[in-house]
Amino acid sequence: MKLLPTSFRLSRKLLIIVAGVVVLTGASGAAAIFVGRDALLGPPAEQVSGVACTTITTVRLDRNGQHWLRKYVRSDAKDGAVRIKTALRVAGAVSNHEEADLYQVILLDAAGPVNRADMRGRAIGAEVLFARDPSSIPGMTAPFVARYTDGTPAGNGEFYGERKELSLDEIKTIVTAMDERADCVDPNAVAEEGGGHGEAKAEGGHEAPAEGHAAEGEGGGEHAAAEEGSHEVAASEH
Repeated sequence: MKLLPTSFRLSRKLLIIVAGVVVLTGASGAAAIFVGRDALLGPPAEQVSGVACTTITTVRLDRNGQHWLRKYVRSDAKDGAVRIKTALRVAGAVSNHEEADLYQVILLDAAGPVNRADMRGRAIGAEVLFARDPSSIPGMTAPFVARYTDGTPAGNGEFYGERKELSLDEIKTIVTAMDERADCVDPNAVAEEGGGHGEAKAEGGHEAPAEGHAAEGEGGGEHAAAEEGSHEVAASEH
């Protein structure tokens, strides 16, 4: 009897191995060997919608008849792209259940500062601003502003990498691809329901709405962080 070609015997052996994988892990596991996990199941959730986060505090401001909402959150995301996706997700979640003229999400590292006065500058790993009517917000010319610091945070939670800002097309691509729209976990929620004070409200208009956003007549829309002396931060025009 004529022997089968060696190459054929090898192919048959490979098929037997794959059949075993199918039995043990299911067809998707076997397919993943050939086409890769991302091609078969899609990228990991954190690469699409960011990671879990915790709400630190929410500040509500009344400015010239407008309502501005600033939310400070914390996550352990070490990758800058994941941080900005997390902040964009949270901004969308907040805007779905809160009414405001301007929404701002400031994302800090898990090891970042505890005092709100220190939650600025290098402590900010990602920041998102959203306004349904940007023409009504001083310094804003587009519905979204999204920026982050690239690189991993230092041990004290500060960021020293390159500052990057997303284009509107990049923001649209990220938001459209999101499957998850969850807000951050809020440890103050129970306290609020029980009459506690989980949210902070600025008094007397001493705090402007956006880190890096120029208030009208201050800075003319240039990128600049204001001195903390009056707790007012300048806004940036994009």
